[in-house]
Amino acid sequence: MSISRSSLWYWVALCSTAAQISASGPSPPVILRIRKADGSIGKIQITNQDETTLSSILSTFSDKDSSSPIKCSIGTKTIEDTDKPLASFELKNGSLITIAPQKITEKKNDDDTPKESPSVRYTDFDPYPDLARSSHSAAARRNKALARLPNRRSMSYSNIADLHSYMHVIEPQTEGALKRVYMCSIGAQRFNENCTIMPTKKQLKATKGKAKPQIKNRCAILFGTVNKERVDQSVNAKARTSLSTPLYEMNMCDVAKVHTIWEPPQSGTAKAYDASKLITSKEYERAVQIAEALGMRVIGWIYSYADDRQKGGNDDGSGEDSLPVFTRDIVHGAKGQVKNMQKLGHDNGQQYLTLALDSKSGAAEAFQLSNVSVQMVAEGVLVIPEKGGFNRFVQTRESISVDNKETKELDSVLCLINTAMLSHEGRLSGKAGVNSVKKEGGLTAKKKKVILDKIEDGNDGNIIDELCDFSTIMALDRSLSKEDLAYLCKLVVKYSKGMRKGIEMDNKLKLVLKSVLAI
Repeated sequence: MSISRSSLWYWVALCSTAAQISASGPSPPVILRIRKADGSIGKIQITNQDETTLSSILSTFSDKDSSSPIKCSIGTKTIEDTDKPLASFELKNGSLITIAPQKITEKKNDDDTPKESPSVRYTDFDPYPDLARSSHSAAARRNKALARLPNRRSMSYSNIADLHSYMHVIEPQTEGALKRVYMCSIGAQRFNENCTIMPTKKQLKATKGKAKPQIKNRCAILFGTVNKERVDQSVNAKARTSLSTPLYEMNMCDVAKVHTIWEPPQSGTAKAYDASKLITSKEYERAVQIAEALGMRVIGWIYSYADDRQKGGNDDGSGEDSLPVFTRDIVHGAKGQVKNMQKLGHDNGQQYLTLALDSKSGAAEAFQLSNVSVQMVAEGVLVIPEKGGFNRFVQTRESISVDNKETKELDSVLCLINTAMLSHEGRLSGKAGVNSVKKEGGLTAKKKKVILDKIEDGNDGNIIDELCDFSTIMALDRSLSKEDLAYLCKLVVKYSKGMRKGIEMDNKLKLVLKSVLAI
């Protein structure tokens, strides 16, 4: 079959026109790989590269605010203008776009106080990894950016469920790591007395006897031990036969015994205690070392309050059903527990108590913090507000789930675990009614004289009995060498545990104590 020359030119022109039309048409769909600032890899399918800009893709996978510019690179080339469509970058299926990490600048308020962002963590340590959550606000921004893409019109049910998984679920926790606590009655009484400042003779004279005692709230660290004990303590009162269950098969539980209370240097007020040096000072580290030498460890903290937070009628949301633990108390307690878990490990560190004492009546209550509240404090979700923290309800920095509802308001009652408290006398709290140290930490003149008299009597047991006081050993630590202090701690531990028969003190240590106390 012969083809005319005019027909041949017609087919050539038709093919060239079709090629031009296909070249100018929409680009084929591709799948792009996105390397986020944290190093993780994400994927996204783009159906129309001409209408989709690079900036819209970057905002989808970035945790930062979309208003701030986001830098990226494609291969080895750094992209400056991200507002161009994807078709101008000649991307192929599987191309990698790397988001450059942004430098975090610390913003300050008008009063030069640092302003924290919702993503600021208290510590990188996760006390409860199973309860750890990524930033909910960052996940919400990512889902909103995805919904703005040309091929996405709204959030799907799977996106909503995925967004809910970023929230902390708040549920009441009924049991903690400790079943009950034995509080030292001597230490609690002394702590309560230290919260009350009696008027001086000069003040009484100036006011003609009308000056009243002032309350200055305080906080302190609880040192003690954790022991195993039968859950049912009334088993000994029952009549036992050969068919009774052996005692070693009884259910056991962990109980804490407070043997002494250590108060750091502080300047509290009638409104609030001062916890600035509670767990972040050299004095605290020194106290922990001495406590370990005496066979104790940190098992919690205690604070006092003077407001009528449980009588109702206040604007802080307190009432008959509330507990004496507010926002700032939960945060300080959780930070102490996190520090304890970092030092002692998960199992021993979580055995941490929070005791609240009414400085007016002397009544005390014991609590433990729920696992999720401690994790939220570690992540920076639950913090002390810049102004306040004396409320039962607190505003969280991220959305949380309470009763399957998204909210940013948390009732402090949901963060607490009621703990039974019994009384006993701690073996290193000293004698009742005797305060052996001054406010600045040194021994009182009366205490020095008593110890010197015991040394002169020559009875080593009486000397060590007078030194079975944690505050006294803390004061002597400033003047004793490490070897003398270690030797003294061994004697005190042995004596306080009842091993007193034949106990003796080295003459060298007696001479050192004489020279130190005579100053």
